[in-house]
Amino acid sequence: MCAEPRTDDWVVVDIGHSRIKWARVRDGALEPATIGRAATDEPDSLFDALEKLACPRALISGQSRPESVARISRRLQQARARVDIITTGDRSMPVQPAYRSLGCDRWLALQKPGGEEAGAFVVVDSGTAITIDVVDAGGRHRGGWIMPGIAAARSGLFARAPGLNRPLPEAEDADRPARDTGRALARGGLMLAAGGIDRAVRAAERAVDDQVSLWLTGGNAAELLALLERRARQDQHLVLHGLAMATRLT
Repeated sequence: MCAEPRTDDWVVVDIGHSRIKWARVRDGALEPATIGRAATDEPDSLFDALEKLACPRALISGQSRPESVARISRRLQQARARVDIITTGDRSMPVQPAYRSLGCDRWLALQKPGGEEAGAFVVVDSGTAITIDVVDAGGRHRGGWIMPGIAAARSGLFARAPGLNRPLPEAEDADRPARDTGRALARGGLMLAAGGIDRAVRAAERAVDDQVSLWLTGGNAAELLALLERRARQDQHLVLHGLAMATRLT
């Protein structure tokens, strides 16, 4: 798989509902230049990348896609990599899950903030779904909320009103009333997501009786950043960072 493998090198793979992301980890640190992504159902570019990465060991997260986990694990094993599959709460991390059925990606996304924040925080992952998780100042996960992602919400609307389904323009200023249907749809989806996140953050502060800091990750994080009431820290790769941290415990 790699001509001169290092024993401290890993490839970490996050298998999501619609996308796979991967990267090399060295000495427990994510190497941003090696981050790649592909559609979950079209993993060939992942397999091509694996041939170029020095990665005698692999750590995979993908509880919701067992068939994809099995396929990717087989390819890694054929390349003589040692494969480990992480599941929620199966090792000691800075933040433990509030319940065992929590999605592994949600749990992993809490770990970097958990290692850096001194107080309570909220992590919002905006992808196929929007997940919102609350951690109190003691580092305890309090649970959270799941909402449809922006694209999923639009798809649901288009399924009920197929006459609306069209290529959408850029939303531009989401707070400005739109004067055509396409922009109204584009801005409305962002406003729906931002409003739900703002309300969840206020509810999180009541739940922990404390102010929270806000972290954003996921494919729509950049679009949402400027729309939220609360200043937020954006990190597109919180799940991969969590996987990188987990390699130190594997």
